[in-house]
Amino acid sequence: MLIVYAHPNKDGHCGQILHEVISGLNEKKVGYELLDLYAMNYDPVLKPEEHYTSGQREVSPENQKIQEKIKNENKFIFIYPTWWNGAPAILKGFVDRVFTARFAYYFDEKGRPKPLLSGKAVVITSTGGPRIISWLYYKDGSAKFMTRDVLGFCGIKAKAFIIDRASQLTDRQKEKIFRKVKDALNYL
Repeated sequence: MLIVYAHPNKDGHCGQILHEVISGLNEKKVGYELLDLYAMNYDPVLKPEEHYTSGQREVSPENQKIQEKIKNENKFIFIYPTWWNGAPAILKGFVDRVFTARFAYYFDEKGRPKPLLSGKAVVITSTGGPRIISWLYYKDGSAKFMTRDVLGFCGIKAKAFIIDRASQLTDRQKEKIFRKVKDALNYL
């Protein structure tokens, strides 16, 4: 199991989600590896030599290692906050630099996209507002970015779990996180 964590600290809702995920995996005796993008000091900036639509194809050694981990895994967990109806910049840059053409997908001779990855993933994201607002106004854009636009496009079946009203980590919120994480782990 590969966990990608994209929050600058481990306090608050995302930290609690990570704690519950690790506890749940340990309880089930499931091995995992954690890629904590902030702790890794991951550089999300796409370099000119990586810009494949300009004919460049270089993948850094760090990202090649991450691609190997993804290729050798079939279950994934992504944990991040929803900021401005999107994923944090560090996660977006991770996607741009790791889920590259010829690794995660390719275009066939007719220009149709073809996935190169497989497996299952859960996306667990927090949002400050009520769930109805996230759905009605924003159509869960942050979650769809990962589940459909990235993972689904690349061949990984994914489901989102959204923790709403994530402004204060109360006992009630911790219970909500516990239930959502349990459901997420059961999906995998």
